[in-house]
Amino acid sequence: MTESNAAWWNRRAEEVCVVAPTDTLSVTHALPPTGLIYAARLRGKEMPDSDGVFTQFHEALRLPNHFGWNWNALRDCLTDLHWINAPRILITIDDTDAVLSESPEERATLFRALNDAVKFWSSKPELPGQEKTILQAVLLSNPTSAPVRA
Repeated sequence: MTESNAAWWNRRAEEVCVVAPTDTLSVTHALPPTGLIYAARLRGKEMPDSDGVFTQFHEALRLPNHFGWNWNALRDCLTDLHWINAPRILITIDDTDAVLSESPEERATLFRALNDAVKFWSSKPELPGQEKTILQAVLLSNPTSAPVRA
């Protein structure tokens, strides 16, 4: 990857990034150019079913107590995130090929929810006096597995 860390964070990408675990991303690219970052790393191998997905998101993003433990509630939380006190949020899922591998419909729902959340935050206008929230999502997927579709 040749773009600077400012370019990576400010590219306003409207898609989840899919990266092979063997690829490297330097610290200067993974961290925003300035300010606070909240990094959540989820373990894909612990997400074989929807309960595992919801548990990983609940723990990593410290979802509020009113989280409903369903897909709509996850979507709602991913487009709120007011409890995270950082303008840049990075969600990384390890072993993405293991996530909901036995449930293609739910897998598509999860990746669509993540992609929709990234689009939501990238399309929000920057308001005067408020720092824009940027959500980035990176899926670490084995290059020999089937491609991950968001």
